[in-house]
Amino acid sequence: MGALAVSAALAGCSTTAAPPRGTPSTTAPSINSPSPHVTSPAELCAHLVTYWAEQELDQGQGSGLDYQEKGLSDGQNAILLTALAAARTERAAHGAAAGDRVIEQRAKQGCDERYRNGTPTTDPWAQTKQPEQPTSS
Repeated sequence: MGALAVSAALAGCSTTAAPPRGTPSTTAPSINSPSPHVTSPAELCAHLVTYWAEQELDQGQGSGLDYQEKGLSDGQNAILLTALAAARTERAAHGAAAGDRVIEQRAKQGCDERYRNGTPTTDPWAQTKQPEQPTSS
């Protein structure tokens, strides 16, 4: 097969040319197409906390990573530790499935609370900073 034939085969049998770049589409959007979903900070937090809690429980000793290596903030790590403690207790009393449900509930509850007013804006270094001294004039 010649190069021209291969090129035509790969391009398809369409006789219509594509509109130039930047030309708006003339086809109407489908009425039934889903809206794009933007993951909220609380949803992302709950997903991360749930993931790492399940990893921690499944591996027993944990992954060996610290919270920053897991991509968690200090606040998200606090939610993780609280969820893990409750899940371990629940797993011991009622089994793995019950512990997994506690992880999901605690992660969602903790993250919803943490992000209820938007993204927390606390300064992670606030505790280590020296107070500013007033300047004398």
